[in-house]
Amino acid sequence: MQADIFDVTLQDFQTVIAQGSVNKPVLVVFWSSRCNICQTQLPILEQLQREHANGFTLARVNCDEEHQIVQHFEIKSVPTAYMFINGKGVDGFAGEQSIDVINDFIKKHLPDPSLTLLGDAQTLFAQGKVLEAKETILQAQQINPNDNEIKLALAQIYLALGEFENAKPILLAIPMADQNMIYHSLMSELELAEQSSQTPEISALETALLTAQDKQPLQYQLSIQYHQVKRYKEALQLLFTILSGDLGYENGEAKKTMLDILATIDDATLVSEYRRKLYSLLY
Repeated sequence: MQADIFDVTLQDFQTVIAQGSVNKPVLVVFWSSRCNICQTQLPILEQLQREHANGFTLARVNCDEEHQIVQHFEIKSVPTAYMFINGKGVDGFAGEQSIDVINDFIKKHLPDPSLTLLGDAQTLFAQGKVLEAKETILQAQQINPNDNEIKLALAQIYLALGEFENAKPILLAIPMADQNMIYHSLMSELELAEQSSQTPEISALETALLTAQDKQPLQYQLSIQYHQVKRYKEALQLLFTILSGDLGYENGEAKKTMLDILATIDDATLVSEYRRKLYSLLY
């Protein structure tokens, strides 16, 4: 990725800074070749620009050459830096600063990357690209695991994919203060999904399993029923229980069923967990 680092002149000042800062923040640094501090601070700014993955533009103004820009901003000393957002200078600093101080200054003005990913995920979801939306929102959650708006978006995606078991704990953990209209809509959707996934066949098998002496046949039938209504985690739990007692149950059909489920569901965490469990039995 090419870094957005420019040596700005009077001719391109409007394009790079005034217009460019509408799309993303622009850090303008005024420097001089006669300034020793500038020689050490410019590489730091360039390094931070790359580390923030082009999250802001770095615009360098050479005060030895761009006298009109210097006069316009009434620059009295170098290095001096201003952060431009939406065409306006919103903050700045002057003189020698440590890399940590500069980095904190930059981060204060950059958009939260998790919220940017949240917006991207919501756009993908609206476009019907649900799997891509899931991948994006999981990245947002890694950055900001406590954001309840991100959690609600993730629960919505899980429900759309039929991964009700993953959506439920997220929704149950949302504090009352954040239980907005979206939350109540998702809870209603979850309740309907749970009702439709609790078929009479499943209820009968669950009841019979409570008192059965020979549980394995019922567990196997129940795992298949769970799979049919996309209750994948419960299906895999039952199959693993069966295989833990008899790896060759039903002439290998239970193992084949488990492998088939692992090959077809789109839940990387769940698949990884039960592949490890199955391999622990095989090897």
